[in-house]
Amino acid sequence: MFEIIFNTFLINLFFLFSISYVNFKYFKLNNFIFSQLILYHFILTAFYIFYFKDGAADYKTYLNLTTFNGFNTNSLISADLITTLVALLKYLSLNDLNIILLFSLISLSGIIIFYKNLLKLGLEKKIALFFLFIPGIHFWTCAPGKDSLILLFLSCFFYFYIEKKKNLSFIFILLVFLIRPHIGFIFFASLIITEFLMIRGIKKFIFLLVLLPIFYFVLNFDMVNYFFIDEKSISENIVVQILSNLNQFVNKYTYSDTAYEVSNFLLNIFNYTIFPVEYIFKTNSIIINLSIMIEIFTFILVIHLISKSKNNIYIQKKIIYYLIICSSIYLLIMPQVLFNFGLNIRQKWMIVPFLIYLSFLLKNLLVKIKK
Repeated sequence: MFEIIFNTFLINLFFLFSISYVNFKYFKLNNFIFSQLILYHFILTAFYIFYFKDGAADYKTYLNLTTFNGFNTNSLISADLITTLVALLKYLSLNDLNIILLFSLISLSGIIIFYKNLLKLGLEKKIALFFLFIPGIHFWTCAPGKDSLILLFLSCFFYFYIEKKKNLSFIFILLVFLIRPHIGFIFFASLIITEFLMIRGIKKFIFLLVLLPIFYFVLNFDMVNYFFIDEKSISENIVVQILSNLNQFVNKYTYSDTAYEVSNFLLNIFNYTIFPVEYIFKTNSIIINLSIMIEIFTFILVIHLISKSKNNIYIQKKIIYYLIICSSIYLLIMPQVLFNFGLNIRQKWMIVPFLIYLSFLLKNLLVKIKK
């Protein structure tokens, strides 16, 4: 009886107190906005959990420890990392409700830092507040799984990158790399390309000399790539494994119920970031039709809010270079290989915040050029 009370109430109260303290100390949202945001986020979390409780959902695989094979070095590879984390939380006496609440708060923290990043880039507070309540980012990242953690890590990465704290930003890219290697690779490669472009003179040559042995080390040294080694893998080369895992990932979802047809380059991007156009002409489930309507509403709202921004801000060249490079590499790869609405509607929130950052800065840049 005491254990039920302890887990259900005391641990959850501790989590709620902790997020309130973090808000008071760091996020600094006013109490009314913060309380409304938590209520809004928890309602969407509860809806997600109950709606998918009888269907296919990754969070149930993690909570049931379906793929967990014990604590060992193999449990540190990216595929099993979340399952291992959940197993550790259960070992520490947290129940399913505690874990759901914890991941939900992780997602919420990532959303709030996304909002803080918009403020740092110069977006007016009254406009930025609307981005706190985008329904899709709350709903599709709230459950236990990779999406909530990656949202938080990428938000933190960009926060420290804006602050010019490269070492801290690099740590969060590494954490993304451990969870989804191909995504970490895209964001890290974009970082390296941006830094290279910003360097002038002899420093550029020195940068290359330093980078090449590091690159070789990452590709070939077992102490680095053991996180991703699989006994069945055709190679221990980390890039080969990333590409191999991505290929398996793509094939896994090609024939599912929410798969859609491959199209041209630009339409693939639209299908990935908004919704598959062909779904307009299909008989879909209620949740898919509702999701499409919400995505259309969100798309129109984001464009409207960015167009309404009137702040005259100083744009760091490095920031806009990074956003252009990162967005370009991501959109050149992910929408061109993944054609599954059920998967993309969750995973697109890895790049959509960065597309919003970029759209705001480009709009501001065009206004300056016109002046």
